[in-house]
Amino acid sequence: MNRLLTVIRNRPYELLTTLAILVFILFKLPDIGIPYHWDEMGVYVPAAFRMMDNGHISLLPASIEPLYSRGHPLLFTFCNALVFKLFGETVTVGHIFALFLGVATLILFFLLAKSLFSKKIAFFATVLLMAQPIFFTMAVQVLPEMMVAFFTLLSFYGILNKKWVIYALGGSLAMMTKESAIAIPATALIALLIETIREKDLLTLKRMKLFLLGATPLLVFGLFLIIQKVQNGWYLFPEHLGYIHWVPAKLSKEAGRLFNDMLTGQGRWLTGIPFLAGIVLALFSKRLKIEAKGKNLWTFALFILLVFIFCLVNYYLTRYILYVIPFIILGGTWTVLTMLEKVFANLKGAQWVTVGLFCIYGVQLGHTNMMKSPDTCDMSYKRVVNVTQQAIRWAEQNWSKDTIEANFPVFQAIEDPRNGYLAGKPIAYTANYTHPRKYGVLFYMWDTTNIPIGPSLRYYIIKTFDDSWAHVAAVGFERTDSISPAAR
Repeated sequence: MNRLLTVIRNRPYELLTTLAILVFILFKLPDIGIPYHWDEMGVYVPAAFRMMDNGHISLLPASIEPLYSRGHPLLFTFCNALVFKLFGETVTVGHIFALFLGVATLILFFLLAKSLFSKKIAFFATVLLMAQPIFFTMAVQVLPEMMVAFFTLLSFYGILNKKWVIYALGGSLAMMTKESAIAIPATALIALLIETIREKDLLTLKRMKLFLLGATPLLVFGLFLIIQKVQNGWYLFPEHLGYIHWVPAKLSKEAGRLFNDMLTGQGRWLTGIPFLAGIVLALFSKRLKIEAKGKNLWTFALFILLVFIFCLVNYYLTRYILYVIPFIILGGTWTVLTMLEKVFANLKGAQWVTVGLFCIYGVQLGHTNMMKSPDTCDMSYKRVVNVTQQAIRWAEQNWSKDTIEANFPVFQAIEDPRNGYLAGKPIAYTANYTHPRKYGVLFYMWDTTNIPIGPSLRYYIIKTFDDSWAHVAAVGFERTDSISPAAR
């Protein structure tokens, strides 16, 4: 008993963080059996299944067809395929591995925050991170962003603690997970350049070795691109090159959206605005008698700025910026806690800090189910899964022997029972109205005028399945002898 009390007294924040993570896991357990949603089902899970079905679990581009890899590095797909191979091809297995990545990210985040600031800041920041709607949601999603976030934290642990081998490992693994991690080596190289100018040792052997380590993730990614060119005939997936946009007239709108997603949306203004204030506060740390550790925020800001620039030309979904959220939360937490303790130094500051930080926690947690988001940045995705699942169960009962017309995400859900929607065998389907069919199951948004059939087909609605902004309609086509019957 005395030993336990000693541990509690000596390591209170470690124990509190452990308890918080256990509570987080309990809250996420009900979500591990939810069928796959959107890009889980459309890209990443099918890629892992394909790698398994081919009997070739590998990091090489040729291990699966480009239709499945989309030209991305294959570390995430490789890990998923290996997990499915070892533990089974169920939705639960896929989501448990995703939850493992989420919990590992929280633990690494705590360790990074503790090494850079203090145990107290690390505890509060970790609790605030797990309350983020985007983090809370992504913690069970089979999507690569959580793995990128984990390796980003590992990289910054190396950068800010001068452990450059750890940085090189984390940065390389991040680059082999997704191309957006390119902001990590860019940050490291700029930080090294600034340090070199300040210390005036550009030509020393030690400095050259550090620059080589700084460039290691880029060299690893370059090797992957060369192999991809040899095996697939191109460096980057041609379709993705078409997504890159640089329209000056739209840049201000895109910048505003990015600013909101990173710093103010989903209640993040409560830590995002303090983060911006903390960057300025760190400039006057000596005058205000504040620990110089706040200068770590400058490195955070450099990284976030580079991600911001990268996303300006290739940004579509909020989940893309998950890997910057931990740094905004950590910087904002440091600022809030530092200022509260300074202002309320004579009024039991620790209690005020606790109240302030947990008020922020409550506001952010309130955004976890906004019931209006088509992205996986909050828990309203469960409503989309639910309405799709209802429609597919109905179709199984009524049309299991028919070949039906289906669109995304319905056709992905019904073509493979491993996606979690089907009770029995796959339902035969066609897409894009290439063949006339008697029935269709079609996903659409907002209202019945948006059913994606088009003016050239004559149809009638048999049944609709509705929830918030997402709907699925079971329809019948009045003619089946032609692809383009008379207009409705």
